[in-house]
Amino acid sequence: MFHGLPNEDPYAHLGTYIEICNTIRLAGVPEDAIRLSLFSFSLSGEAKRWLHSYKGNSLKTWDEMVEKFLKKYFPESKTIEGKAAISSFHHFPDESLSKALERFRGLLRKTPTHGFSEPIQLNIFIDGLRPQSKQLLDTSTGGKIKLKTPKEAMYLIENMVASDIAILRDKAHVPTKKSLLELTLEDALLAHNTLLS
Repeated sequence: MFHGLPNEDPYAHLGTYIEICNTIRLAGVPEDAIRLSLFSFSLSGEAKRWLHSYKGNSLKTWDEMVEKFLKKYFPESKTIEGKAAISSFHHFPDESLSKALERFRGLLRKTPTHGFSEPIQLNIFIDGLRPQSKQLLDTSTGGKIKLKTPKEAMYLIENMVASDIAILRDKAHVPTKKSLLELTLEDALLAHNTLLS
């Protein structure tokens, strides 16, 4: 349900809505007609009032509905704001490479109309990394990561992220050796029974 609140993502709403509509098939009825006729049921509050402000059948096509919806709930100012956030991306001091990549991808998803090509996205990400991370990436390539194709560079970054996640997982599961005072009651009973036998 989309309410028209500032923190809601209209692109995510449309994606989910289309996914749901794709489960509905009516013989002889085009997909767009189904989407157009059911759209008001996916809205609530301010968003529903906005849709009802269009009199009768003034929105005749699904494309027109999407255009008006996005113009209302994802105006140009949001795109500009999102592009600025993407452009100024930087790797936080205590942030792992995997978290930095996840956060960067979140910024890209938040502004799907950012217009940055894949190579530019990659350059923004690499330029925003801490010097140690950049150096590690350059070392792993045997040169400069920026000289690789975007596909090769992303492959190397993904491999480093996978290693990063594995290291974090291993650190979380470091077995600790119990001292005598940390024995559980079961351990103590087992030791006592062993001594008795």
